[in-house]
Amino acid sequence: MVRNKIAAFLAAAAFFSVSAVSAAAPYTDLGSLTDRAAVDYLYDTQCLTFVTGTAFEPDRVLTRGELAQLLYNSAANIPLAAASAYKDVPAGTAGDAMNSVAAQGILTGYQDGSFQPDTPVTREEFASVIYRYLQYNHLADPDQNVKAYADEASVSPSYTQAVDVLHSKNIMVPADNYFRPKEGMTRADAAQVFYRLMHSDASYTSHVQIESEVIPLINAEYGSVPLYFRRGTLYWDGDTLVLGIKGAPSKYLKKRIASEVSKPEAVKIRPVSLSHSDYSQLMTKAIHCVVDSEGVQNYVGAVPDYVNEQIVLTVQHPVSKATLDELAKRVGAGRVRLETAPVAGKQAIVQVAGKSDETADIVSTTEKDTKKETKQLYSKLLDDATSSAITSVQNDVMM
Repeated sequence: MVRNKIAAFLAAAAFFSVSAVSAAAPYTDLGSLTDRAAVDYLYDTQCLTFVTGTAFEPDRVLTRGELAQLLYNSAANIPLAAASAYKDVPAGTAGDAMNSVAAQGILTGYQDGSFQPDTPVTREEFASVIYRYLQYNHLADPDQNVKAYADEASVSPSYTQAVDVLHSKNIMVPADNYFRPKEGMTRADAAQVFYRLMHSDASYTSHVQIESEVIPLINAEYGSVPLYFRRGTLYWDGDTLVLGIKGAPSKYLKKRIASEVSKPEAVKIRPVSLSHSDYSQLMTKAIHCVVDSEGVQNYVGAVPDYVNEQIVLTVQHPVSKATLDELAKRVGAGRVRLETAPVAGKQAIVQVAGKSDETADIVSTTEKDTKKETKQLYSKLLDDATSSAITSVQNDVMM
């Protein structure tokens, strides 16, 4: 099903606290919602950072700044932007989200240099942002023919394609068949859309609850999470928490998971060749290599791909053969995957350092590829040391 494939890109793994956290959202004004599972899920997966206090305000219209944060928090493969391009974007994590989605052309600012984070978002504007994110992931082809909305003529021509694609994918489908394009997109409706994208059709698994049960087991077996990260990785693959461990797991870990985790089938131990600490070191080497060889202007961002055990670098254009050879030498053959920054309607080129056909893998955004269903998951499970290392590299090369 299409939402299963979309969920593979949107189901991000946010960094977690060691302390136990309630999986249910703490908002006291959700009684009017017929189904609060969407809000609970987004709160549980730490996507609602823009909502403070105990009021969710489900009927409040989403703003551009809130949409940027919701999308960035939910997505797993949007690189952190190096610097702000807008005069009215705040500093901190909220501003990072706005700058990052803008840098990828998903939700951009205005010609006067403003982002206008407090501007309300209409339903058709919301649809266009989700559509551009699907384009970013090469998932924007229509899936089925659908009956036109009763008010289709009210949709602005510039948003028609976005609305139609989301309709065909069953992402935004009002029960009464009226899209109401000019109305504001409420927080409740936005939560439902992201819940469907991230959650797909699987049964609900509380990420916070599973994490809060697994972390004490890691502490008991390895001493602490930082010590564990010298031996392995930890990331969400959909609704499965994967413990990637180098070598054999500690003696009692499997037994503890089976007996002390409420949903042990949601936890998987996987043998891996790289630990979290290894990724940190290799990512720094890869970033330095590309910046040294290609210049900072060609570097966009970097994330670890725990599933495929690679470092993924986003670049403006394909790198040279010499750079690929140097990456293979410094980081390892097949260990670095480079992807040109997605541009709507154009082809993205993928290169793998150390392979003989580095530029052969081309993914088209304009043709539907039903044969290739390669799962590419990214994770934001970066500790402070990793984040600081990457930031220092970016700051050094920008000076």
